[in-house]
Amino acid sequence: MISSANKYTGMLGRLVVVAFGLCSATAYAGPIFTLTLDSTSLIGSPGTALTFSGTILNESGVGLFLNGAGGGLSSPELTLDLTPFFTLTPLSLLDGASYTGDIFSVAISGVALPGDYFGTFTIQGGVDSETFDTVGSTNFQVTVADTSTVPEPSSGALVGLAGFMVIVGRALQARSRAKVQGSKPLSR
Repeated sequence: MISSANKYTGMLGRLVVVAFGLCSATAYAGPIFTLTLDSTSLIGSPGTALTFSGTILNESGVGLFLNGAGGGLSSPELTLDLTPFFTLTPLSLLDGASYTGDIFSVAISGVALPGDYFGTFTIQGGVDSETFDTVGSTNFQVTVADTSTVPEPSSGALVGLAGFMVIVGRALQARSRAKVQGSKPLSR
């Protein structure tokens, strides 16, 4: 028969182990990756895609997995593309290790209106491949350029137009001289 003292000691030991496990998991619940974009604001035209690149640095004190990514955008005419994150970033980063390169893209719809749009990119992960805590996040801006304005003509086009006008002017002058030379003077 198990004494009540041993029974309580065993339960207390299990509670300590569970509490320690919960505390260590909670310690990694906040953002612990430093996510720095090379540029937090990019400009694009309707129908194009912009790729945000930067550095993901693990400063947690332990190796961590990068298990997922997500985010949000302020317009339905923009689409967050996570392909660079899932194909280029490592599955995990040791403490002090970093990844530098393309992180995510934003596709701009062909009917997006000109203006500034805002978004958030979030990395999910933790101490194992089953954890999806938010471990890093950053804000960014996409500016959709106004492509409806008529661009200024290039200097080459202006020079070409001026040359064409000179040629046409000389042709008209030559034609006018030919008429004058071909006519007979009036007699008195």
